[in-house]
Amino acid sequence: MNTARALFKANSFVQMWNDPSMEAFANRFEKAFRKNVMKRIQDEAPVQPDELWKLAQGQMTVALTRKPGRPDPGLIVLMDSGKHAEEMERGLQLLRETLVDNQVDHERLRLEASDFLHVPHPRWPQRGLYIGHTKSLFIMTSTRDLAEQVVQLHKKKPKVKSLKDNPGFAARQKAQLGDAWAYAWLDFSLVMEVVIDEIDKRRDPDAEPNPLVPQPERILEALGLLGLNGVSVSASSENDGSLLEINLNVPKAQRRGLFEMLATPAKNAGPLPFVAADVSSFGRWRQSGGHLWKTLIDTANEITPAAAGAMAFFQASVQAKNPDFNLKAQLIDTMADDFIVIEQPPRGQDLQSIMSPPRLYLMKSDKPKVTLGAMKDLVSMVVDSPPDEEEIEGRTVYSYQYGNFNNDAEMAVHAVAVGEYVLLSQDMKAVKDYLNGPKKDAKPLRKLPGLEHAAAKVGGFDGGAFGFENSRVMVRAIFSVLKENPSLLSEALGDLPEGIDPETGLPVGGGRLNEWFDFKLLPEFKKISKYLHYTVMGATTSDSGIRFRLFMPTPPKISFPITIPNEVAIAICHNGIPGGIVKGIKAHVTRNPSLTGCFLTIAKSSSQNAPEANVTAIIGIIFPKPIQKFCHVDLSSSKATAF
Repeated sequence: MNTARALFKANSFVQMWNDPSMEAFANRFEKAFRKNVMKRIQDEAPVQPDELWKLAQGQMTVALTRKPGRPDPGLIVLMDSGKHAEEMERGLQLLRETLVDNQVDHERLRLEASDFLHVPHPRWPQRGLYIGHTKSLFIMTSTRDLAEQVVQLHKKKPKVKSLKDNPGFAARQKAQLGDAWAYAWLDFSLVMEVVIDEIDKRRDPDAEPNPLVPQPERILEALGLLGLNGVSVSASSENDGSLLEINLNVPKAQRRGLFEMLATPAKNAGPLPFVAADVSSFGRWRQSGGHLWKTLIDTANEITPAAAGAMAFFQASVQAKNPDFNLKAQLIDTMADDFIVIEQPPRGQDLQSIMSPPRLYLMKSDKPKVTLGAMKDLVSMVVDSPPDEEEIEGRTVYSYQYGNFNNDAEMAVHAVAVGEYVLLSQDMKAVKDYLNGPKKDAKPLRKLPGLEHAAAKVGGFDGGAFGFENSRVMVRAIFSVLKENPSLLSEALGDLPEGIDPETGLPVGGGRLNEWFDFKLLPEFKKISKYLHYTVMGATTSDSGIRFRLFMPTPPKISFPITIPNEVAIAICHNGIPGGIVKGIKAHVTRNPSLTGCFLTIAKSSSQNAPEANVTAIIGIIFPKPIQKFCHVDLSSSKATAF
């Protein structure tokens, strides 16, 4: 939690919020937040949120478990309070006093030689909440056996296996999660077990199955969900930026349906020369169009035999207008392996312009004119009038009008075959600009400083999928609109709700939006632009699964105010002295977890090597600058000294 707090303060958006130029705007929001949200929580909660925040010093864990025969999952919440164990114990005593004062049914009990409070569920007395601690570890579970198991594992006297013994989790821990400051892992096979059990419970045993009606199990199998073993998400940070990774553990042999479509061959997906550096966003996907269509049709046919008949009917309907139309030959078989989306900055200073900026959609084709002709045939099924035609730079642009939704502008889609691509857009000016070619002084996106380094963080340009988004462009547009129209959101959204949420029982902020926000107080964009940069995204496919990564580089004019320590916990040094500061974040999986590890600074020549035993490193206190004290461990005698 100390690492999380340090990284939060270092975040460029948080630094922007705390910039002096944002003070007036931020103060207004924070005042409303304290009044409408925090005060209500403070009035109702036995432990104040700021006190609870201070107690969280080490790792925090939330887990859901499944036990056969139980209707709902088990809950585990853990929080390491570090050196604040006494304050945590006083907080638990205050909680009990609050329960007594409010005449809430509860009991005190000892579990594995540790004190717990049991607040029973009104319908299931053995469930409810079990709240307690062992040493510095706060524990809250939904069942007694889960509380006992956590204490046993913590005291190294387990009667059940821990998560680290799960092969799926252990593999992701080694490959992805070990260097993260925050992560989540889901055993998706257990989710599918729950879903299938629920389907079986709701099935009418006397009902005769209809072969034309999709069956739930058939849908799950066809979509490929039964082949997804697990999902893991991790967040990690270095001085050059922050990385978010999502991994789908779906082995190649089990890949079907959706995952067969997502699995992209390793091909160059970097920006092409004609993509300018001033775009709002860029995305490129090197999946085969023919492969996508075949997988889609196979999936639909597997779900229901009626899909084949529907496709035949659709083909016949188009041929009724054009006897020469052939969906497979003219469209499917001509689609290549390149899909591109380019978004330009908004042109207007109104909300509609921000919500609908100019976009270009390009699809590579082996026969672009044939592909475009097939698309025109398909459009003719829903649009009666023929398209408008305009010659631009020797190419014919076809424009289909399809409505007047705003009473001030006709909506249209424009299509043209150009080079190896079919281009689609709702913005005619964007089409003309593309056909006219890039401006002489335009800088290509692929030459943007730092882009190649950032791309390497998400798998490089050759992973088959790559995306770029310039947050500076969008924030500039939003700032402009809100400063010019400060009442825009209030008029659109009205009043905020006020009172207690009936579903969660939590207080909900109230008051008018203008009590929270005064957009006239926003500074000039140039004063905060240094905090904004760009984000890159990438996807890669391997035999073990599909990986998505998002990297946010640190803006070039911004630096982290602190350096994150490389933490190596020593099992025998429970009350160690903090060492020096080095780069990086490392969390090491261990056989012998120590919930109060100390820092060891590893020097190139003067310090001993890290111990062979694997130790779980719990993130400790972050120091803004090196402390000239070191911990020395004599591994032969198990003694620790400080100097």
